Amino acid sequence: MNNSNALAEIQSKYPNCNLLLPAATSVQINPFYKCSVMEVVADTAPSSGDIFSVGKVKTGEDGKGKAIYEEVFSPAKPLLMKLATAAGIQFHPEYTTVIRENTNTYVGKAYGAVRLPDGSYKTHMETKRICLDDEESKYRLEFMDKSIMGIHDWRASKAAAEMFKGEWKQEAEPNQYGKYDKYYVIADSDREKYIERSILVNMTLLRKTASEKAQTGAILRVIRALLGIKGTYSKAELEKPFVVPTVTFAPDYTDPTVRNAMLQQGMNSMGNMFGASSTPPAISTAFSGEAFSTDFNPEDEVDNPAFASDQTEDDAVAGEQEKNWFDQEQQTPPQQEPVENESTGYYCDGCGAEINARVYEYSLNKFGRPLCMKCQKGAGK
Repeated sequence: MNNSNALAEIQSKYPNCNLLLPAATSVQINPFYKCSVMEVVADTAPSSGDIFSVGKVKTGEDGKGKAIYEEVFSPAKPLLMKLATAAGIQFHPEYTTVIRENTNTYVGKAYGAVRLPDGSYKTHMETKRICLDDEESKYRLEFMDKSIMGIHDWRASKAAAEMFKGEWKQEAEPNQYGKYDKYYVIADSDREKYIERSILVNMTLLRKTASEKAQTGAILRVIRALLGIKGTYSKAELEKPFVVPTVTFAPDYTDPTVRNAMLQQGMNSMGNMFGASSTPPAISTAFSGEAFSTDFNPEDEVDNPAFASDQTEDDAVAGEQEKNWFDQEQQTPPQQEPVENESTGYYCDGCGAEINARVYEYSLNKFGRPLCMKCQKGAGK
């Protein structure tokens, strides 16, 4: 895959799939570190859940001096969690919790950390307090205003018109399509009933989810603070993808320096675990192919003292050689003085070569006549 445009390749290869994790574009900046740019695309559809409307703000005036308003949105929990995943934000499990102060108060705490591109870490802690008494007062003021000023949301106003008495009114200004919307105003006789029922429904749901909302609110505050997310965005801003650059330790194993360093580290780990061992010596040239050249005939060098061995082929003779000198009857140790130029008096019956006493005794016992090592091989065939 071409890392320069990873997201486009993923979307072209899987056009009918939903992209769950953020896509990354990676570049190896040196043999040990890689720079990755995580890309998150927000779904700006009204029913997507990634964003929610927070009202309208004045963006300017037209040629007639009339104010121009633009609807602004704020990232919701699904989008913020995707951004946290892309940035690699980690939350401390011990300090990310919920505390219940009293019957009607929950306090959520969150402690998060993110690694910056320079390798350092940025930490942040936030709290979110939910007091059911305060929330009930907020709901009362909200629905009191709606009952007097009118319910402007089309679905909410249509549902309220089926349950409560009131009247439909028309907006003073046309909408973006040039049409005048309608809103519903609750009648004075049903106003109190509308307020109390609205408070009862919302407070029942809040009491069930107060602790979860407190913790979620604290976590989302940490994400906003660590990533520097604004409170509101326009629709055009949200249509642009969010990108998060990160630098990670990702060795390039195709580099010879990295490969040698990893190999050395592995050898050191084995040494620390099982103990260091001496480095085996290099193979000597004595065991190279030159030592076994075809010009060398071992049968011609049987009597060469350079290749003589003290071991014999007979078990009985070998047993006699293993006896210690102090097991013999002599009282004094034998003298090991070498005798130079002194004949042994034993000769091979086959070729006439001089042989020593041990070869003489061995050949006489096995073959019935004195033979040298060369003639013994011929006699054994």
